[in-house]
Amino acid sequence: MRVAVLTGASGGMGFAVARRLGAEGYALVVNSRDPSLAVRRLEEEGYRAVGVAGDIAEEGTAGRILEAAEGFGRLDALLLNHGGPPVKAFLEVGDEEWRRWYEVMVVGPLRLLRLCVPLFRRSGGGRVVAIASFTVKSPYPGIVLSNALRAALVNALKTAALELGREGVLVNAVAPGYILTERIAEWNRGQAAREGVSPEEVAARTVAGIPLGRYGTPEEMAEAIAFLLSPRNGYITGQLLLVDGGLVVAN
Repeated sequence: MRVAVLTGASGGMGFAVARRLGAEGYALVVNSRDPSLAVRRLEEEGYRAVGVAGDIAEEGTAGRILEAAEGFGRLDALLLNHGGPPVKAFLEVGDEEWRRWYEVMVVGPLRLLRLCVPLFRRSGGGRVVAIASFTVKSPYPGIVLSNALRAALVNALKTAALELGREGVLVNAVAPGYILTERIAEWNRGQAAREGVSPEEVAARTVAGIPLGRYGTPEEMAEAIAFLLSPRNGYITGQLLLVDGGLVVAN
């Protein structure tokens, strides 16, 4: 039995990855502030799952997640995911907000990865994927926290990939484009309010810039991530994979 740890997995892309890995036979350690509903849904589908409640930015959370994984005796896959920061322009973000979100988006995920490395070693290696954003490659105005901090995490993970590769730990990140989640719906509503248009108009304009002509789905993201987290991925590490329907190359 393979074991996967997933943070930020109570909904959206994180939950879609949990379902996909569950279908492949992984036992799942699911973390979010309240993973109870996600765990119940996974168990109802016949998957083995345990929940660990807590904010990834808080020091004790990573230790509790690791304890849950050690209860299964091994660790094969780690998904690093978390909710996005607020939509704010560069001049709107002060020092305290930078510090707070640095803890959430960089320090917390890297702390968990560090703690998981010994268990990966005992398991003969493993796979790590972080969910970032296409804005790591192509920054977007008005979301400076996401642009900067996701890029910091990705480059830290590329360094980890260089240093852990000979131990069989493969580390990658994925950069979703516009994926149809509640966060995107919230973005569309906020942008519509700022522009005085309808959310449908914002969505139509977005889709017009995507070569595939539509939003992606959480399940499509999960397919890509599940591959990178699986033994089928034997030679991909240190990469940032765009899953964006061609958005970045077109723009």
